[in-house]
Amino acid sequence: MPTSTIRTRAAHWVAGADPSGLLYGAIVTAAVLAAVSAHDDDSKRVVLTTAVFLIVYWMAHVYIATLSTQFEGDTRAFLPRLLVASRHETGVLKGGVPALVIYLVAYVLGRDVSDAAAVAVYSSVVLLMVFGYLGAHRAGLRGRAMAGEVAGAACFGVLIVIGKSLLH
Repeated sequence: MPTSTIRTRAAHWVAGADPSGLLYGAIVTAAVLAAVSAHDDDSKRVVLTTAVFLIVYWMAHVYIATLSTQFEGDTRAFLPRLLVASRHETGVLKGGVPALVIYLVAYVLGRDVSDAAAVAVYSSVVLLMVFGYLGAHRAGLRGRAMAGEVAGAACFGVLIVIGKSLLH
């Protein structure tokens, strides 16, 4: 019986943890951190504002999932659909956690607000690349095809970095 590799287990975990939600949360959090840190030098407000934005985006996902299930024939009442959607859409929240944690660690280690946000944004680019790699691995891609997936996955992160540079 073959043993699975770390990347296979990681790809399996991502696939089961709502990859679109994880990616969406990571991108939204990086973008908000970049924008807020460019205009505010209070680290608590940066974290609080970013967390509130992330929660609002999660709530939007929950709302959309709750209402759209009716169009798929779901006849359950609103509240049961809302509870199922709330649990299903937690990937959005989970996807934002790494950037927030990295921001806080960088700030506690002595970086100013802008530098801590930059570290978090750059880390988010790396996270997007890792997700692209794991997705390509799970799909069985190798070589150029895998490299293309990794590069494509990083593009949004690079756009956020460029946006952060333009804000300063």
